[in-house]
Amino acid sequence: MEKTQHIPVLESEVLEYLQAAAGGNFLDCTLGGAGHTLAILQANPKNTVTASDRDERALKRAAVRLADHASRVTLLHADFAALSGLLKDQTFDGMLADLGISTDQLKENRGFSFNDDAALDMRMDESQGQSAADIVNGASAQQIFVLLKQGGVGNEARAIANAIVERRPYGTAKELAAVVNQTFARVARGKAAQKKVNPSTVVFQALRIAVNREFEHIESLMELAPRLIRSGGRIAIITFHSLEDRVVARKMREWESGGEFSARSPGSMRAKRLGHVVERKGIEPSAEEVTRNPSARSACLRVFEFSSIDS
Repeated sequence: MEKTQHIPVLESEVLEYLQAAAGGNFLDCTLGGAGHTLAILQANPKNTVTASDRDERALKRAAVRLADHASRVTLLHADFAALSGLLKDQTFDGMLADLGISTDQLKENRGFSFNDDAALDMRMDESQGQSAADIVNGASAQQIFVLLKQGGVGNEARAIANAIVERRPYGTAKELAAVVNQTFARVARGKAAQKKVNPSTVVFQALRIAVNREFEHIESLMELAPRLIRSGGRIAIITFHSLEDRVVARKMREWESGGEFSARSPGSMRAKRLGHVVERKGIEPSAEEVTRNPSARSACLRVFEFSSIDS
């Protein structure tokens, strides 16, 4: 098993906002390259971390990297939805979720990168669900169009969905990317050259979101958090695109407000307020971090502190 190549984003900010130096019991829901978990363990010799990931490859790498701290770490193979049953009555002082794809996954020829000349898979948990190849080779043009739009693809989504169906089957990510780029260049009437990113980037993002049911899993995480974090504890979530960031920010506002009064039922009761948003605009990486690690450029850290607040 090769060593991780992933560089954790917003590491110092995560430690600061989770108050890791003060000591406590933490939950890292997205272990990945174990960078954040290792930093939390090093922040205080009394810190303990329960770390989970649905990617078994990540867990195997992390077990090696964290071997010197094995007595203070518990590793779990689980997605967000499964954590509730596994953790049962446990609670934590801080909880972290880094929603981005890791550098390791991009470099493992699993179809996450449009440069991959390998199987078009994209599953974070390779033991479960449909692969990206199953979708692009088997779904209808309408089904593909819907998942592209839900994943952030713009006005080109319909043409790209039709082209994907017309030119299939696909064996590799590179083959799919070629069709996407050709279609974009045609329908965008020369605007492709003006794009700062490869047109396949958002299409592959949309496919990855669909394959891994990412929005569904984020919703599961947000439902789970209030039950797992102690009063005074915090959850820190790192997002990488506006679609997932909206889901996280909206839920944190709901926790803070207790929900809005219904316009149709003005006398209805709202839920109890659970705490407050920390740094309302979110925390972005410094220019120095982006220079050192370009993968951090779109990251946004959102933090919520749970406490007992009367409505």
